[in-house]
Amino acid sequence: MKSCYLELHPVKTKIVNLRGWSATKYPRKYDFLGFTIRALMQTIKGRGMLLPGTFVSIQSRASILGKFRELAIHKWRKPIQEVARRLNPVVRGLLNYYHRLRGESMREVWNQLNHRLLKWVKWEKGLYKMAAVRWLKRQYKSSPGLFANWKLVQP
Repeated sequence: MKSCYLELHPVKTKIVNLRGWSATKYPRKYDFLGFTIRALMQTIKGRGMLLPGTFVSIQSRASILGKFRELAIHKWRKPIQEVARRLNPVVRGLLNYYHRLRGESMREVWNQLNHRLLKWVKWEKGLYKMAAVRWLKRQYKSSPGLFANWKLVQP
């Protein structure tokens, strides 16, 4: 690194075990820019191999869910189109950043967003849970692109 005139930060630089052996000596994962890189068993040409896999970090998911909680979507007294207009830029940004590599680790986030939309329906329309689910599913069938996350997880 010195030949490239680069200096490593002593606290941020560490050795990480991504091969799966000697797990007690080195950590088996690390977080970087909102992602966790860790070993993942994959089958290549019929052989199981441990390869580095990229997932959304637990801290990132927690902060996203906290942001949804802070928005208090269920208290918005607006039509569903207005709710979608306000939420879609946030959802599209999350999709563009976190869904580039591996999207299944974000399923919990999209399900939680759908749960918060269901809570909005219950408050706004004065419906019980199953009636609110049916109402939200009708909205999905009439306009499936209303919310950006509905492309991945249906209500």
